[in-house]
Amino acid sequence: MKTAAFAASAALVLLLSNVGTAAAFQSAPSHGFAIVGQTVPTSTALKANNDELSPETAFGAEVVPEGQRPVNEYLNMIQAPLFGWASQDTGTNGLLLRLGILYAVVFGLVGYPIAGATFTQDGYMLQKIAASNVGSFGLVLVVLIRLYSGWGYVGSRLRAKEIEYEETGWYDGTTEPKTESEYKRDKFLYQSKVKPVEDRLKVITLSAAALWVGSCVALNAATSMKPIFNQYDPAILERLQYDDSLTDVVKEQSFGRPTYCDSRYYRAVANGGQGC
Repeated sequence: MKTAAFAASAALVLLLSNVGTAAAFQSAPSHGFAIVGQTVPTSTALKANNDELSPETAFGAEVVPEGQRPVNEYLNMIQAPLFGWASQDTGTNGLLLRLGILYAVVFGLVGYPIAGATFTQDGYMLQKIAASNVGSFGLVLVVLIRLYSGWGYVGSRLRAKEIEYEETGWYDGTTEPKTESEYKRDKFLYQSKVKPVEDRLKVITLSAAALWVGSCVALNAATSMKPIFNQYDPAILERLQYDDSLTDVVKEQSFGRPTYCDSRYYRAVANGGQGC
């Protein structure tokens, strides 16, 4: 036990001495990092301000450009408007709240108006809601996939033992091995701040994907239960010439109005939809 404790203490001293003032951070008591002797929240750490960006805040190998160092990539990501939704500071409830607001906005301002322009006849409220739900959930799913891919990329950079970077462009990419202390530091940051986010996003993304598939099934069932009658379909128009029963269906579907009332094109042809 004493030998193990001594070895752990020696490793900790080596880690802190190698990192030094260039990247001296540790887990803060609440929800931040201590950077250069000051504890600041992770959401505001290293703001892109010339007065605050100093050499002491540059993490990683010196030959790697600052913007491509894994820890700096993490700090930049949590300050991004979208990727910050999934940070540890935001938490699960904060992420779900933001996704719920996004869903409601897309549903009300985009999805339902489009569905209303598609299902123009009366009696298709269920189909309108189902169609709007598919589109809104689809966008939420795309956002979640983008969040997961971004956090996963930064996580892979933190876990790697080498830093892949580009000196001036895509054509001169190279790698720089991390020192033992840098690797331990990045691994600690990944396990404490990035991995929980990845696990959370994985569960929520899979759940959203399942809900989206369920929405598609519901829409298919709703449209199959009461399909849209398109009286302008060429096959329908040809059949109307000899099928009186189909003519009765057209009359029933039109509710006593001219049959062009449900078509914006034919309303325009009919001089603005007179009689609708």
